[in-house]
Amino acid sequence: MNAEQLWDTTMNPETRTLRQVTIENAAECDRIFSMLMGDEVAPRREFIEKNARYAKIDI
Repeated sequence: MNAEQLWDTTMNPETRTLRQVTIENAAECDRIFSMLMGDEVAPRREFIEKNARYAKIDI
């Protein structure tokens, strides 16, 4: 992502949303984050397909 894209999608104070995140189980959070950012596609895809219905997306 170049600097202009980063500004447009994330940094612009007029359009960004800040949300506080709390973590109840750091070990589980680390496991899921590592899986989502990892090189193996199958576990990531399975996780997304299983949990997509719980996402709250503002479009």
